[in-house]
Amino acid sequence: MGQDALWYEAAMTVGITNAHNVVADALALDDPLSALLAPVSEAEPSPEIEEIFAEIRDFYQRADVPLCFRLVAHDAGYLADIWQATRHVFSDNNLTRRMKEALAFGVSVTSRSTFGTAFHLEEMRRLGVSHAGIMEVLGVTQMFSSYTKIADALQLEPDMAHIAPVDTTPAPGMV
Repeated sequence: MGQDALWYEAAMTVGITNAHNVVADALALDDPLSALLAPVSEAEPSPEIEEIFAEIRDFYQRADVPLCFRLVAHDAGYLADIWQATRHVFSDNNLTRRMKEALAFGVSVTSRSTFGTAFHLEEMRRLGVSHAGIMEVLGVTQMFSSYTKIADALQLEPDMAHIAPVDTTPAPGMV
């Protein structure tokens, strides 16, 4: 995996961010009365759920459990799996947690996720990203999103295949 480790780590960050955003934005609408699924209450969860909730609160250094986790907590196994993946992906590794939160913010802005945009903006601030840093992430996100929309509208084909040909080998661990 060596030189591709950063790319795989970034891809996993994008994937788990999308998973959180899909759950939170699709199931818990702005109006709690019209929500498709009520989040699990933090007041009296089962001991198994409370243990995971405590880990989540500790990881994010906050008093409450983010909405996406409270929604999947209706299934303890699902919560445990998505929490394990989240903790693994968002921990410092080749990419720092701050970098991953910036990437998650960009993904959330681009996909117009109300939950994700607010959540990852809050996380970037908590991790010390300045206002100027946030504006830089937003500017880069806007630039690439705009270029992609222009290319899509013009139905452009990639013209750099000769520089980076498609790698058809499976991802590490997939053989």
